[in-house]
Amino acid sequence: MFGRSAPVEIDLGAGDGVYAEARAKREPGTNFVAVERLLGRAKKIAKKAVRNDLVNLKVLRIESWYFIKNLCAPESLAAITLRYPDPWPKRRHQGNRILNRNFAEDAARAVARGGLLKLTTDASEYFEWACREMADSVSWIPDSSWTGEREPTSEFEELFAKEGRELYRRAWRKA
Repeated sequence: MFGRSAPVEIDLGAGDGVYAEARAKREPGTNFVAVERLLGRAKKIAKKAVRNDLVNLKVLRIESWYFIKNLCAPESLAAITLRYPDPWPKRRHQGNRILNRNFAEDAARAVARGGLLKLTTDASEYFEWACREMADSVSWIPDSSWTGEREPTSEFEELFAKEGRELYRRAWRKA
């Protein structure tokens, strides 16, 4: 896909691509794939990649869970990033949440040993639920070395900071 051998990181639910673009600019030795379901957003990310000559940033318009489960080669990824996934706060909708036990196992198959799964959210209940789901996985162990402090900000984060919302971050390392 990139025409070169380099670590690959995935940004699931990439939104407008601010995060993926910033990481691709800052880390030219890493390949980034922005996965976004919505066509308008995917086009916007693709335009940014072309405009900034970011040969290390590609965009896929596809459902995140499908991409991880069916299209990622085993142990091909260095990291998966989930930033502000839909928390599906209603109890009857919680089955739609991406970060669940099944996803954790699919992600573990796709991520190389020692690779990361990183979560950032502003929804405390979702964060606690996701941590419980990940605790049931034998493939992942919490990694306190990643705090998210060096991560590029996004429009969401800037808005949340203005509103005084707390952010919740956690990373897990593939065992």
